[in-house]
Amino acid sequence: MRIKAIRILAVGAMLTLLAATGLTQDDTRYKELPNFHRVNEGIYRGAQPKPGGLQLLRKLGIKTIVNLRDDDSRAQEEEADARSAGLRYFNIPLGRLGRPNDKEIELALSTINDPENQPVLVHCKKGADRTGMVIAIYRITHDGWTSQQAKAEANHYGMKPWQLGMKDYIHDFYKRQAKQKQPALEYQEYQCEP
Repeated sequence: MRIKAIRILAVGAMLTLLAATGLTQDDTRYKELPNFHRVNEGIYRGAQPKPGGLQLLRKLGIKTIVNLRDDDSRAQEEEADARSAGLRYFNIPLGRLGRPNDKEIELALSTINDPENQPVLVHCKKGADRTGMVIAIYRITHDGWTSQQAKAEANHYGMKPWQLGMKDYIHDFYKRQAKQKQPALEYQEYQCEP
């Protein structure tokens, strides 16, 4: 019971710290960038930029957009606008519901982790579900967060309660990562003296 209370307090403290730092969607300077937040100096997260948002991203020094929405005419228009604003653009479509596959997540992580692409904005429609999942996985791999911490942040920025497939993926990914990081038992060979 005591451990559970400590975990709840730790998550609450983390969310308070997150809310007190970084950029927020309520900042009037960023109306063109809904749900826009700083993850760290190289990564930002948000919703679909509104008109004028791409130019603002460029002014903020962001070099790359990673769009997690479907590859459709809207994405093609955003790509053309991004390139004309001098931004790199990657479209990595993730489904709106359910679990992604590992290859999609690997592609998203390799794109946002590439120093040539940073600073990068990761977005989907609302900046909550798909973006929340990708950033949660980033937090686990890059920042050493637990799945509980990563899901708490995703929930804070709007991940829907019914996104069980995405939340399960975050948890399962964390378990796989934790298993890979366990030190192997060292085998030492002892020789008997004659």
